[in-house]
Amino acid sequence: RRRGSNSVAEETGGAMDRSSNPSTQRLIAVAAMTPSRVIGREGRIPWYIKEELQWFKQLTWGHVLVMGRKTFESIGRPLPAREIFVLSRSGFSHPAVHVIHDLRELPLDKDPRKFFICGGEEIYRLALPYCSDLYLSVVNVETEGDRWFPAFEDQFQLKSIVFEHPQFTVYHYINPNPKSLHTDAPSP
Repeated sequence: RRRGSNSVAEETGGAMDRSSNPSTQRLIAVAAMTPSRVIGREGRIPWYIKEELQWFKQLTWGHVLVMGRKTFESIGRPLPAREIFVLSRSGFSHPAVHVIHDLRELPLDKDPRKFFICGGEEIYRLALPYCSDLYLSVVNVETEGDRWFPAFEDQFQLKSIVFEHPQFTVYHYINPNPKSLHTDAPSP
């Protein structure tokens, strides 16, 4: 059952209003983790919840996904109706994605769409300080893992519970003071 807003589009609209800095207005993290913060094991998500994947698809449809090389390789292909930027320090290339080496290469000031940071662990750690919002699904699964979602609680405040399902709950957090990619450059 839903709590909070009536739709994903309505829920994500507020991200644009809190900051006058265009580079942070549409940089949004989206993740799923277990209660013990596991996000991955051996290059895969160690659970399958169809409804959670559908929620991710609805949230990100028509926007831009930013992910690390390992995350992209674990997916194995570009996702439909979303432009993909892969952050990589290696010589990675793929004909259907944009490869960048620094978050400052994202065309945030030239593109009106939202940019969703979607993993993995290193990319979340690097990008979270620059995100205005975080949509975090906490799945009702306990599993072993080798990748964890980084601490974020000192930067973000809970805004609402967006969606509740027997297998997961989606929380919307806001960062009242996101850093700017232009003035507070991330180090790789």
